[in-house]
Amino acid sequence: MENRDVLTFTPVEHPDPRVQRVGFDLTDPYVEQCWGPVVGPSATLLLRRMPTLWTERVPATITHGELSRTLGLGAGAGANSRLMHSIDRLVRYRLATWHEHGQSLDVYRQAPGLSPHHLERLPEWTRQAHERLLGAHLQHVVEHDETAPKVAAITARLDRLQRPRTVEQPTPNAPARAVGR
Repeated sequence: MENRDVLTFTPVEHPDPRVQRVGFDLTDPYVEQCWGPVVGPSATLLLRRMPTLWTERVPATITHGELSRTLGLGAGAGANSRLMHSIDRLVRYRLATWHEHGQSLDVYRQAPGLSPHHLERLPEWTRQAHERLLGAHLQHVVEHDETAPKVAAITARLDRLQRPRTVEQPTPNAPARAVGR
């Protein structure tokens, strides 16, 4: 087996901090139900296979032929193989990026939500799945966000600082008090 026949897949954080914070894990149903119609079934299966490969070794290494056969794409291993077309779709839609073209791929650990541009081209069922899964995901993120109490406390403090303080003014009929009594 020659080294050029081996593919390396490295898990990396998404470059967008918003996706790092609220993106979807590659095993989340959102990836299959919403990204699937965009990137196609073989690219979706490849993306969802990554966490399984990483449980054995990071970075994961596997031959072109073996990976292609495990995905049901045949034994083709060339630049025009079905496997390489699937990988290229992951790169085109920014779910991965080539580290060394044709040999080493950095795969983002999180998938972003679909853009409005992608959504407008999808069937109604997929758009409804997007709304449902995204809503549930964001609710889960908010409920499990460890920084939420800190943010709420800071916001409350800022609100108090921004409100003008009321200073008690003595009423004209009230007797003046002596200091210290």
